[in-house]
Order: sequence, then structure tokens, then C-alpha cells
Amino acid sequence: MVGGLQRMFPGFRPVNWSNAYEAAAWCLISSRISMRQGQGVKERMCRELGASIDIHGHRLYCFPAPEALVQLKAFKGLFGRKVEYLNALGRAALAGELDTDTLRALPRDESLERLKRLAGIGEFGSQLIRLRALSAVDELPTTERRLLEAIREAYGFTRDPDMAELETIAERWRPYRMWVAVCFRRSLAGGASMTHSRAAG
Repeated sequence: MVGGLQRMFPGFRPVNWSNAYEAAAWCLISSRISMRQGQGVKERMCRELGASIDIHGHRLYCFPAPEALVQLKAFKGLFGRKVEYLNALGRAALAGELDTDTLRALPRDESLERLKRLAGIGEFGSQLIRLRALSAVDELPTTERRLLEAIREAYGFTRDPDMAELETIAERWRPYRMWVAVCFRRSLAGGASMTHSRAAG
């Protein structure tokens, strides 16, 4: 199965976020909208609120610093309590609660519990941050329903596996269970919608 995924996506490697702060912000921004819409909001925030750097004539924009999120009053594309949650995220980052190395060094359950204390971050978001920003490459998401759908299709099951069945299947994916899970999830879209574009000029 894994060999088939490698042939389907030659050279593909899941790329992690650089830090827990930006991963948490993405969880808040992209909630209840499509990935494409979320990416558009994030890129506009980078351009309008973030620092920029010129690399050989190519200008790239960074995600806004915590100080900018704390001051945010409104932003096009952010609805509901998203601005409030981003304000709180900025304060948490300034207080040292999102230090990536510290969170990475904690046991799994403790790091997830700390992440779930962040306003607007629940079970799904905490796992996403841990798997894709804290580099937990040999853990499994337990709240990704589309992963179960992908496993059902790939293995020819008549129903989605439960978590116990997923864990049994995934034993053969060690020591890269998270990476394999990302590839299975990507297979549902035929390889689309799994890249993170840069806010480039």
C-alpha cells in the first residue's frame, strides 16, 4: 500500500509548518471554510500585516507576528470569533505558551492538552498542530474522518475502519505513520489541495 502511494506521488514529502504558532493560526483561520479560501485569507494577512524579505528579487511575506495578532480588530474573510481567537493566540505566543521546542519535548498527551487550552483549538486542531508542526512523524491522527475514508477505499473495506482497526493497519507503516496518513488523505483528492502556497509578490 505504501509503495503504491509512493508511486502515485513520486518525490512527495509532507512539509511541516515551521512552528506551532503559525500552525495554530492556520487552524483558526481555515475553520469552517475551504482550504483554498483559508489560504487566501492567510496570504492577505501575510502581505498586509507581516514582515517581508527579498530573496534574489523575489519578495516573500511572513505570517504576522504575535504583536500584530494582538492588535487585530477585523480582517476580510475572518468571521465569527476568529479575530477574538487570533487575539488570544497572539497573547499566548507572547506569554511563551507556543514555544515549539518545549511543546515538542512534552509527552504526547501533555502537549495535546496544552494545545487544547488555546482559544478555538479543539481535538482536531491540537492533533494537526502536533503532527504537522511538532514533527510527530510516527503518530496517527484520531479525528481525521477523511483518512478513514481513504483507508476504506484503498483496502476495499465495506465501511470506514474504527480507530482500533486503523491502529492495527498502521503498525506496518512505522516509523512514518503520520507521513503515510498524509499520503492516504491526499489520495482522496487525486493529489490536489495538499500544498501550502507562499505569499509571494
